Amino acid sequence: MTELEPQWAPMRDADAKRVWHEVLQPVALQLRESSAFLSAEIVRKVRAEGADLFTEVPDTHEAMSSSEEILRLLAQIILTGADPSRIELPPAFAAMIRGAVWRHVPLSFHTQNYRRAHQDVWQWMFNRVVETAPSSADLVIAVDLLTILLMNFVDRSLMIADQVHEAERNTWLQGAAASRAATIDDVLAGRERDVGAASARARYDLGRHHLGMIAWLDRPSDRHDTLSYLSEVVAGVGRSVGVESSVTHPLGSSAVAGWASGRRPLDADTVARQVLDSSATGLPDGVSLSLGEPGQSLDGFRRSHLEAGHARRVASLMSSEATAVTTYGDVAVLALCTADPEHAARFTARTLGRLAEPDDHAARLAETLSVYLSARRNRAGAAKRLSVHPNTVSYRVRQAEELLGRDIDENSLELRIALSLLPAVGGIDPTRGLDR
Repeated sequence: MTELEPQWAPMRDADAKRVWHEVLQPVALQLRESSAFLSAEIVRKVRAEGADLFTEVPDTHEAMSSSEEILRLLAQIILTGADPSRIELPPAFAAMIRGAVWRHVPLSFHTQNYRRAHQDVWQWMFNRVVETAPSSADLVIAVDLLTILLMNFVDRSLMIADQVHEAERNTWLQGAAASRAATIDDVLAGRERDVGAASARARYDLGRHHLGMIAWLDRPSDRHDTLSYLSEVVAGVGRSVGVESSVTHPLGSSAVAGWASGRRPLDADTVARQVLDSSATGLPDGVSLSLGEPGQSLDGFRRSHLEAGHARRVASLMSSEATAVTTYGDVAVLALCTADPEHAARFTARTLGRLAEPDDHAARLAETLSVYLSARRNRAGAAKRLSVHPNTVSYRVRQAEELLGRDIDENSLELRIALSLLPAVGGIDPTRGLDR
């Protein structure tokens, strides 16, 4: 065999170099010649030991081809004395790693199988080193070199595999995310009407029953993962209502639109109760949520989102009184009446007069009058809700009438609407936009 100078430092010692020539190179030749048979045995053993995992890889021939390429590379490294920590992955193995991303096969599946194969290859080579080594001293040197070389080879291979997998995953995610975002934009804008085509582009079943929502941060945050954080909130809401999947769509840097989707119809009242119950303990501090009414297919997907947007708008207008979760069903009238906030503010100011003034006294009277009217003018019922004496309710109602300058029976419908709007338009200047 031609004398070569090894590149790998551990083989440059005189004794190590001699053992490399006399023991390891002959074993490497056997490995190269047996690579096809050995790779088939490795794949067969992997399938036998982990059939549940191996079903994720549909092409057994691909696995065998990849294994054979790796074995031949290992043999070549030993034959040439190359540094195992500087190798590149064979094309077949790299292709299989990339394909795993598109098949949704985790990298851990290949890592586990690669380490299984490493054990088998080490044992196969150890047996032949024992047969080839001329002395026990040479056997110790050969086993030591082989063990370190294989460890370096495996570590380098897995490091590169991880890099290939991560790069391909990022590429896939960017492409999938861009396609999904564009599809959702088209659905929300009404440009996409084909549910099958939209589902294929979005990689998400848009023909299901959907609960639209918006999750946002109440205040600025220095979090670097805000959108991922809010997406987890959306996923949590989906789990609370018992649906199979969820999807999110960024709405700027601190808000996401989301949909929880399932195969069965979603009842609006039941969903609202489940979300409110779960949010009481599960919604993170500083996060607000608005919900639309459930809907089906593309129209339901779009409508539920629009309703969640209206609920968010109302929650933002009523920031001082808003709860963590705002459902469209609870604020539908307010959403309709505040579609033009300045118009609503002018209507409220004109209808309530001095009762709409921004001071604590007027606010207390307006609240009492609103509760009194919603309780159908029942003093006891209003008093219970306000935690005051019924006489206090009567007194405040008379004071409210004085500020109004008229009897509460006059234009009572407008009065009730204006009182309900007051918390939402209290911070809006009613004189803005009068010249437009």
